[in-house]
Amino acid sequence: MFTGFLNTRLPSILSALAFVACSLMFCDVLADARDSLQLTPLLIRNLTIWGSLALLCMLAFCLCLARVTRYRRSLPDKEISFRELR
Repeated sequence: MFTGFLNTRLPSILSALAFVACSLMFCDVLADARDSLQLTPLLIRNLTIWGSLALLCMLAFCLCLARVTRYRRSLPDKEISFRELR
């Protein structure tokens, strides 16, 4: 059941929306830092957290999209190396 869910487009859409939300929160924290003209430890921590979450959501999006593309094209799960082709 979980594999069937991963082979749909819904995980890609959800991770893309999560990436957009995390990126917007990062921009909001960055705008707060610009308004106050001070970088406090709290602002640096928030920038680090939201930036990291945005990168993780982008990675999840890429992995979900790769899985869906592989499933839709019915490509084998095993990777073929160039050594095996010779």
